[in-house]
Amino acid sequence: MTSYEYRATVDMAADELFQFMARPESLPQHLPGLADTTPGVDSGGRRISWEEDGYRGEVVVIDDGPGRCQVAIAVKTDREGDVRRELEEAVAALTHRATGEAESSSTADENNWY
Repeated sequence: MTSYEYRATVDMAADELFQFMARPESLPQHLPGLADTTPGVDSGGRRISWEEDGYRGEVVVIDDGPGRCQVAIAVKTDREGDVRRELEEAVAALTHRATGEAESSSTADENNWY
């Protein structure tokens, strides 16, 4: 198995991003090979892990100060191809959806102040 890692900084609170990523439907939509598995979730460590058919990995959300965090993803797989690029794209898509959802929710809250 070959190991791959990727880390990105996100302008979002760590707990908020982790809550989004820990939803059962979030990771399988963006990470190939997770369609038939239920990831293990460690809320205290902000860690999500999985193993399925020669593909295993974990995502960790790390607090990096107010309104900022890092996402670290590591996988081991027998798959061929540009796995690192796929990880980069998956993290970008997940964080984009999470921040968009958070902004949408914040706007809705502001519009319902009465």
